[in-house]
Amino acid sequence: MKDRLFHIKEFIDKSGKVTLHELECAFPSVSSMTIRRDLNRLEEQNAVIRVSGGAISVNTVLRAKEADFSERVNNNAAEKIEIAAKAVKILDKNSCVFIDGGSTTTYFARALPDENFYVLTNALIIAETIIRKEKPKVALLGGDLKKNNFITVGKTCTDFIDKINIETAVMTATGYIRDTGGFTCGSQSEADVKRAVIEKAENVIMLLDSSKVNKKTPYTFCELKDINYLVTDDNFPKELKNSITESGIKVV
Repeated sequence: MKDRLFHIKEFIDKSGKVTLHELECAFPSVSSMTIRRDLNRLEEQNAVIRVSGGAISVNTVLRAKEADFSERVNNNAAEKIEIAAKAVKILDKNSCVFIDGGSTTTYFARALPDENFYVLTNALIIAETIIRKEKPKVALLGGDLKKNNFITVGKTCTDFIDKINIETAVMTATGYIRDTGGFTCGSQSEADVKRAVIEKAENVIMLLDSSKVNKKTPYTFCELKDINYLVTDDNFPKELKNSITESGIKVV
């Protein structure tokens, strides 16, 4: 059976997506019922994703998501690099820092000095970036892994946050609603984790490039009053920057 599972998985990986009929044709000596059971086993092993009438290779999905994430990281790259360079100057050495998942925080993680930070994160790409440095220690929060952006969410994740201490949270948002001063994201589960982190943190640094202003996504996870610093780029609207500064938030 192991050899059969291996060959079926290999066939699906090469094709990307297959139908049950295609598998029956490729493995004529295997019954349709057995192929269905094999697909269930492969799904339990996180090798395939069952869809109506067939299956999709997890490797294919991951490659597509990696390409999508890479594209998002490269959008407004100059602004994100600028923001990251400003933000790392705010941190105290040897501090405990939570780094949120996102393209802007990925640049922040790359720019973080190779010093004795204790880094907490629920983002695989952030953990991988930090662990390449010699001195920082990294803790990756457990939970349910979201396939679209490789972050952990859910009750396991928020329970972990409830039991840890966070000196500084470095956060990001998908959008900022100018009228309400709300920072938003596109997923309720992500919003729950972000809220839990912000509630536990002594200081909150929000990284927001100028393209996010008035970009509306469904879930507001915090407001201006919940953060200490807003770090943005030089294209950020000056009048908005001034009004945020007047509200008592340090704008960098």
